Amino acid sequence: MLGTLTVRETIMYSARLRLPESVGKEEREALVEEAMDEMGLSESAHTPVGNWHLRGLSGGEKRRLSIALEILTRPKLLFLDEPTSGLDRYVGYYLKNVNLHYC
Repeated sequence: MLGTLTVRETIMYSARLRLPESVGKEEREALVEEAMDEMGLSESAHTPVGNWHLRGLSGGEKRRLSIALEILTRPKLLFLDEPTSGLDRYVGYYLKNVNLHYC
């Protein structure tokens, strides 16, 4: 993730690279908004991701952003290696209720 891009820009960048060309602009924007909503990132849409010299997202928000980038393509199966480890109780509970099924 590029630290200078916002959450919305990061997801849109991924959508432009990973979704087929047959997906129109409006549909792509709707998918981006849906991914942000599902992962609770709508309030952080205009926040930069951040890097070593630019303050940005918290660790939990970065983790949710990385999951949003993966669910953008609507995979049938998504393996997550301990997505809630190191997160506070609220975020862990939130992630467990976002239609992610754990194996």
